[in-house]
Amino acid sequence: MDKIDRFVSPIKSELETLRQPLTAGERIVFDFFDRYLTSDWDIYIQPHMNGLRPDFVLMSKKKGIAVFEVKDWDFSKINYFYENTNPNKFRLMANDTNKTFSLSKNDPFRKLRQYQNEIIELYCPSLTIRDKGNFSIVYGGVIFPFANRNEVNELIKPLTNLNKMLVITSEDLQETNIKKVIPFVYQLDARMNDEIYMDFKPWLIEPEVSSEQRRPLIDSLDTKQKMLSETRPQGGRRRIRGPAGSGKSMVLCCRAARLASDNKDVLIVTYNITLLNYLLDLAVRYEMNGKVRNQITALHFHGLCKRLASDEGFEDEYMAIWNEGSDDKRGSDDKSLEYLAKKALSWASEIDEEDKYDAVFIDEGQDFHKEWLDVLGKLVKKDGELVLCVDQAQNVYGNSPVPEKTMSLKGFGTNWISLENSYRMPLSVCKRATNFLEEFLPDAENLRPIPKQDEIEFNTNLDWFQCNESEVTNQTVEALLNIINKSKSTKAFADLTCIVDKISNGKEIARALKDKNIKCIDTFKEGRKSSKAKKLSFYKGSATVKLTTIHSFKGWESTAVVLQFTRAQSNRDKALFYTAISRVRKSEDCYVTIVNTTQELKDFGKKWPTQTH
Repeated sequence: MDKIDRFVSPIKSELETLRQPLTAGERIVFDFFDRYLTSDWDIYIQPHMNGLRPDFVLMSKKKGIAVFEVKDWDFSKINYFYENTNPNKFRLMANDTNKTFSLSKNDPFRKLRQYQNEIIELYCPSLTIRDKGNFSIVYGGVIFPFANRNEVNELIKPLTNLNKMLVITSEDLQETNIKKVIPFVYQLDARMNDEIYMDFKPWLIEPEVSSEQRRPLIDSLDTKQKMLSETRPQGGRRRIRGPAGSGKSMVLCCRAARLASDNKDVLIVTYNITLLNYLLDLAVRYEMNGKVRNQITALHFHGLCKRLASDEGFEDEYMAIWNEGSDDKRGSDDKSLEYLAKKALSWASEIDEEDKYDAVFIDEGQDFHKEWLDVLGKLVKKDGELVLCVDQAQNVYGNSPVPEKTMSLKGFGTNWISLENSYRMPLSVCKRATNFLEEFLPDAENLRPIPKQDEIEFNTNLDWFQCNESEVTNQTVEALLNIINKSKSTKAFADLTCIVDKISNGKEIARALKDKNIKCIDTFKEGRKSSKAKKLSFYKGSATVKLTTIHSFKGWESTAVVLQFTRAQSNRDKALFYTAISRVRKSEDCYVTIVNTTQELKDFGKKWPTQTH
């Protein structure tokens, strides 16, 4: 049979490098679909469906939608069965000869019904009211690639509510006439149309972050960046500066991964706790293996101090610093920080040489007080490496730069190594970020994000909405949805990032998204769950919209950013704005939308290509 040209997400050439590899059964099923389905059927593999992850979704503009779960169960090794718990209610169980256990949470038929419900009720608003709740519009099936028909029939015998769900076995996958196995594949459905197709596709296509995580990081470095990642600093110390998007974090993480691959113990330190998962993801991408995670420790400075206190038996002293204030504020005032640094230095001085790190790397070093560098210096072995990366333009905490004389005394030499070019941001965003610095933060310490000389402009959508406080939540949510509509299915919902400068506003946006049945991952304290816990669980690969503060998103990147901005009185406020707009990463189709309520930036917004005032 001739090869069929169809839309597959992720693309077929990358299936062998998925972060969650296809099982043997899933591979058999994909090959079956790809070989026998007509070309109008798209195939979506492990799609990011608002946080749900079905194994396969099929979609055709004229024939419908189908969702499948695949189970590689071997009935000869494990006995799967449904246990009657209540009248007409059954729980999936299994017995492996040693014990009997519940598989209720992994019941494929229950999952399938959940998928069908959400597709119909949430993700396809173009469906008519008459069609809501009609499961025949969204087909479903469970596939058992290694089980025969008799085994599967015995399993499902108690189930009486399958409602046209397909049950496909190993015998069916040997069939060359797919219509016998999946009858609807050739049937036109008058209820299916382009509008429904476009409604659902942004929930299915692979987010750019997922494909990005499969590309080795070393391939993204220029000659200078590779040199810094592969060579030992002279004297064991190095300080690097560069504008937003110049690759400072990439260099640190590649160097960390290189040393970790040689079984060296590496510590990466930031001030921002949310940045830790992002940096570890970068490090893993260096050689695309999990080994480096075992050799790299990533901590924010306060977490490092707590670990030092615990390791050296000073937990009581550490906790005394945190006995006042709220969950988000305690220990963050200048007096507490100064005292914490002093105590941490004494704790670090107790560490034996063999327990120190072969390398300590500091990212976003402009956030660090000079006393903190003394603490980190104590954690490096005598022949180890200490590397500091900074961008003073992103000094959102108002810290004074470490004096040059102090840098020299701490062993960092007399010169900075500069990364001049900004590779992350599109050309048009580089220009506007530079214009912002020139107009609002013209300090000589602030390096301008200069694109490389032969930079090509990508399709970058720049929108500015000027509104008042009463409209800001609705306008922000609308801006997020506009990106999906304008992108024509090049952006997934999981690509969207919303950044705010007020936590209270962020919580309002989260509630508004929830009202629209759009899931998001955020970093805001909620009930008993602290902001720290939510920041630690905030990660780039989440299959949902990202929602956080500018402080927490510093160091991260996204191809679709909506920034809500409400204050611009101080230089720290303006540094926050610059930091936020510099978070965008270029791609073939990227978006930066500003929703602004400040009068100070109103005229700056009038210079953007699309403005609504």
